[in-house]
Formats: sequence, structure tokens, C-alpha cells
Amino acid sequence: MSNINKNEPNRVNRRAFLAGAMGAVALGAGLSCSSGKGGGTVKMLPRRKLGRTDMNISIIGMGGGSTLSMVKDYQERLALVELARARGVNLFDSSANYGPDSEGCYGEALQGLRREVYFSTKYESEHSPDQVKKNVENSLKRLRTDYIDIAHMHAIKDLQELETMFRSGALETLVKLKEQGVVRYIGVTSHNHPPALAEALRRFKFDVCMMAANASKVPFQFEFDPKAEGSFEELTLPLANQQGIGVIAFKITGQRRLIRKVDEQDKAPALELIRYGLSLPVHGILLGMSAPEQVISACELACNFTPMTSEEMRSLNERLAPSANELTLHYLSPDYVDDGTPRAHLA
Repeated sequence: MSNINKNEPNRVNRRAFLAGAMGAVALGAGLSCSSGKGGGTVKMLPRRKLGRTDMNISIIGMGGGSTLSMVKDYQERLALVELARARGVNLFDSSANYGPDSEGCYGEALQGLRREVYFSTKYESEHSPDQVKKNVENSLKRLRTDYIDIAHMHAIKDLQELETMFRSGALETLVKLKEQGVVRYIGVTSHNHPPALAEALRRFKFDVCMMAANASKVPFQFEFDPKAEGSFEELTLPLANQQGIGVIAFKITGQRRLIRKVDEQDKAPALELIRYGLSLPVHGILLGMSAPEQVISACELACNFTPMTSEEMRSLNERLAPSANELTLHYLSPDYVDDGTPRAHLA
């Protein structure tokens, strides 16, 4: 049973946390995402149909990885998820490998709202069928649900990893779970290898794909590897669009490395990076958010979103090109701890 149901002070603390944060933002910037004479009704996020699925997702989804884990107080983390839902976010992404405090946080914060939200979570392509089944069972318990909306084969890093996905039985296991109704849709993700992701889309009829597209147009790379050939925008997005696959972009801020601090000319304000992501031919973007003001400002941008022109997008590509060499995947190493440095999201 949820601690929130048993512990009234926890609920009060979370309510105070949200009220204080929203009040500070309202005083500092104004709640521009509102309607009505009094300006007090918050608009919900725009939604888009996710490819050929029957899901209408908010154009901003919440990431459950390293950025959410930076919120050390669990009650504040629950409150942040509740705030995102209150502002209209209905897509919540996690992974079986993120630990119980990611999927578990979503399950607790969103209990009672299952039919109003979509859960997206991820599994490793090299795992055996038994391991995938076990991880899915754990996800169901943590998310407090009996089905998963999108189950992804996660982080296809090269063509060898792609072959592993087909040979290990991991993907086949998700197919069987979809037939049983445990999984509704099957997806695939990649941080760093557009050719491998494109080949995955050619060889299997995925419902959804997620790719680390950002305004530098350069994929992530492993720390000492050469840069991948091409970009997700050039190699993978057109193919996904042609096939009617639901597309979600993530790592929009380059794990915060593309966010400008002070006068860095080869970086950009976070909201500009988010606007770029929303201007891509995608159905939505995932954002890591660790503070209420980040949720509010990103949702206000989405509510009032106007796409960038192709000229604006090209100009931003050129400006960020010198920063692309910072987009390494060292943060995926087992001993890495994300404490928010070198720059906080939306800083």
C-alpha cells in the first residue's frame, strides 16, 4: 500500500512543496499558459497521435532516468510527477534498469490515473527471454498496472547490437507479451547509431522509436569511439515517418551539455533547444526534469509552441556544431553518478 495513503504529513509536505514552487514561478515569470478572464485556468499540453498507435500523447513526456533521480527527496520526486501530470503530461518513460525508484515513483504518484496516462519503459536487447519476462513482471509491479503501453528494446548502439536483439530472443519475447496483452506496443531506442536504428526499422515492424536527436544534429558517442555516420534527422526520421512509426526524440539538451551558461556562443538556452526538438517531424519529446519550475516553463513553452523555420533550425545547427564533441556516453558507465553537473537542466 502507498505510504501516501497511510501518512498524512507526507501528503501535506508534497502539497506545500508544489504550492511554494508554483507560487515562486508565478511571481517571477507569470503563468502565461492560462485562459479565462482571471487567467487562472491552466491550459493542457497539446497532444499528437503517436504514429499508427491509438495513443494521443502530450508533446512533452517525462523522462524517468538520471535527471529525475537527482531529486533526492522521494516525496518531492512524487510531487514533481504529480505536477507534470497536472500540467497535462500523459507520457511517462522509464526503464527496468533505472531501479525501483523510477518505475515505482510513477506507479505511486499516478495510481488511480492509469487510464489517463501512458507508461513507456525499456528492456535490454541482449537479455534472455526469461530475463526479459522477469524484468517485465517487475515493471508491472512497480508501475502498479497489468499492462505496459510501450515496451522498448533499448539503446541499440551498433549493427552488432542489432543482430543480438534478433538472436537473443528478447524482441521475440516482447512480441509474445504483446500477443498476450501485457504489452500494447513495441518500440526501439538508440542514443548514438542512426544507421543501426534505421536498419532496425527496416527489419521489424516497430510501433514506436525513440532517438537522441538534438539541435547539434550529432548523435551521442561512446567516449573513445569515432562519431557515428550521419544523423538521426537524415537517416532515421524520414524512414520512420514514411512507415507511420510513432517517433519520440530524447536527449534534446544533450544531457544538459548544450545548454548555455553565461556567454557560451556555441550553446543555447534550454527552452530554445526544446523548441527545436518540438519543431522536428516527431510526435513528442522526452525531457528530464528535476524541479517544478522546469516542468512549468517547459509546459508553458509547449502550450504556446510555434515551430522554428527551417532557416532558424539550420542556424542553430551551425551554432551548436562546436559543442557536438561533448556528447559522449560516459554517463552510461557503471560508476557514473549524475549530480547535475556541468549544468543543471534549464539553468
